[in-house]
Amino acid sequence: MIFKEESQLLQNIKLGHLYRVYLLYGEEKYLKEMYLKRLIRLAAPEEFESFNLHRFDGGDLDVDALLDACEAMPFLAEQRCVVVDKFDFEGLSAKDREKISALLEDPPETTVLILVVDKEEFLPKKSAAAKKLVALCDKGGAVLELKKRSGSDLTRFVRSKLESRGCTITKDNCDLLIERCEKDMLTLSGELEKIGAYAQGKYGADAQHPVAVTATMIEEVTCKTVSASVYDLSRAILADRFEKAMRILEDLIYLRYQPTAILAALSGAYLDLYIARTAKNMGQGEDAIKQNFSYKGRDFVVRNSLRDCAKYPLEVLQRSVIYLAQTDLRMKSTRADNNLLLEQAVTELFLIASGQKQ
Repeated sequence: MIFKEESQLLQNIKLGHLYRVYLLYGEEKYLKEMYLKRLIRLAAPEEFESFNLHRFDGGDLDVDALLDACEAMPFLAEQRCVVVDKFDFEGLSAKDREKISALLEDPPETTVLILVVDKEEFLPKKSAAAKKLVALCDKGGAVLELKKRSGSDLTRFVRSKLESRGCTITKDNCDLLIERCEKDMLTLSGELEKIGAYAQGKYGADAQHPVAVTATMIEEVTCKTVSASVYDLSRAILADRFEKAMRILEDLIYLRYQPTAILAALSGAYLDLYIARTAKNMGQGEDAIKQNFSYKGRDFVVRNSLRDCAKYPLEVLQRSVIYLAQTDLRMKSTRADNNLLLEQAVTELFLIASGQKQ
């Protein structure tokens, strides 16, 4: 069965109903982990978990061992639970795919097999192997795609988590936190735990004495994702704040982010501003940008870019995007040190922004 809504899976779990096979895939890792934990708890009760739960790493999967685990009998229970994390059906050899297909065609009655696809580019509509896997799991069990949450869903998620910790939060600060975590529920969950612990430890927050989460608290306690940090980097460059920009860059390199990843995020930030400035010059707004470019689920990026782009000349943004593309080519086609190329790129972007680079 292909579940159209998460509520269908939740209802089945609530009723204690288990399918022989589950396939969990999609962009939202937090939800995959959450439902996986609930299914494991139902399929392999804690008192016999060590006997009846067997987990495999899909990145180094021994298919024959997986088949043996699925065929093994449960210990003092109705079924055993077999989990494959990071399952990559498309990456298996043709022979191993055939073995897995045969297993899914006729799954054992005494095993609950849970396949968790980690990669976001698992696309049943475009990949024959992915389509086949979905069809097999649909026939033998249940399939659920877990997509990124909408902004309103994330707001409810944030407020619910904070309320349980005796905290309140305004809409603006909620948006700030969601933006810093790039709308990723797994990242958000960890940062919310930190904020809640901070509020309880420093202010004694509880249900009777709620504490308002401030923007300052968010800035002090939570960590930005690489894209959010690079967003600040691009603004510092365009605002001619060299020391701040280099400090952000040094922090990113110290945290061992790959120079190619930093450059990609920096290029994306400049491209967002360039698109927004071009649209604004043409008298267009948020709707036109989302209609013509791939900003699905990234409304906050469009809004922020439209808000900030007016500060910067179109020519500066255009030349910066071109220079970043050239740097990307140098990183991928030469043996030069990528950290040095990245630092050089930031310096050149300052010259372009200040008008010194002709």
